[in-house]
Amino acid sequence: MRKSILIVLLSFLLLAGGLVCPAGAQDYGAFNFSAQGRKLQPPPVGHKPGRDNGTGKGTHNAGEDCGICHRPGGRAANHVFAISGTFYEDRAARKVLPGGEVILQDIDGKVISMTSNEAGNFWTYAPIGSNPRAVASHGGKTEVLGRQEKDGAFIPAAAADSRTWQYKAWVRNGDRFIRMVTIAPVGGATDPASRMSCNMHHAALGSRGGLWVSAKSTLPSYPAAGLGFRKHVLPVLVNKCVPCHLAGDTVTRPVTGSDLLTPATTVDFSGGLDLTSYGGSTVKGVTKSGPGDLAAPYQAGPDASPLLAVPVSPEVHPAGRIWDRADADYRAIRQWIAEGAKNN
Repeated sequence: MRKSILIVLLSFLLLAGGLVCPAGAQDYGAFNFSAQGRKLQPPPVGHKPGRDNGTGKGTHNAGEDCGICHRPGGRAANHVFAISGTFYEDRAARKVLPGGEVILQDIDGKVISMTSNEAGNFWTYAPIGSNPRAVASHGGKTEVLGRQEKDGAFIPAAAADSRTWQYKAWVRNGDRFIRMVTIAPVGGATDPASRMSCNMHHAALGSRGGLWVSAKSTLPSYPAAGLGFRKHVLPVLVNKCVPCHLAGDTVTRPVTGSDLLTPATTVDFSGGLDLTSYGGSTVKGVTKSGPGDLAAPYQAGPDASPLLAVPVSPEVHPAGRIWDRADADYRAIRQWIAEGAKNN
């Protein structure tokens, strides 16, 4: 009976989270250039990694906001970047990672690929396509840069406005990748000439953690037995899972569709799972009574737990391969589950 419930639970996780939907079968044309429309888009393939790297050494100020200087009128106005940032080994931005790939795709379908240097830095001068229906948002105020006039005429946003240079992004390291959950602009909220580097938000002190993807373990080491949820497991979940699996929807920059209806501002990337705490790791819509007691994915036993099984398969997990069975993080969580998955 328990085995049957676990099989049903795993099927529910995959279907309710949309995890078996073949993303490659979707049409990623300009018409759906929004966080919702590109939610599960896989990274582009067939290009040469690093083909759009900017010239120069660029080994200074790793982790700093490059756009402060490398913008029109800035201290480095002779080297104005289209986009730039620093690549790390983990979300805590503890150590830079040379050779990581950052991939962008703009509304025109153009792919831009950069690779990080020995300082972890990457940058490009490659132009990013302008979304004529872009929207800027700041402090609760929304400015529709491309707008619909009362007579039905559409006035496109100015192509020179960096707030319209929007892109979908991925970071890749070997066969592992993480997608950016929003459609981001190069420009900020109010300045049409600004340049937002990735480090503005993705750095050691950034609000979203470092820009990273790596097989390196979250903690330097794990004990052979006696693992604790708060001390050993939760740091792994926060590092590798919480960017998507958290309570509620992800608030995104507003966008307008082809009909310029009310902008959509939230997208659910969680797939029904909240992995920010022991008690929150449940499937949406499943109660704690009866079979719902098995809803916590780490209570299924180490060989049946979808918490371990799903992220090893890029064909099933929309975020790609998060870990392999040989990874220290995987083995630590497996040991914790084998010891009873205690809330300790």
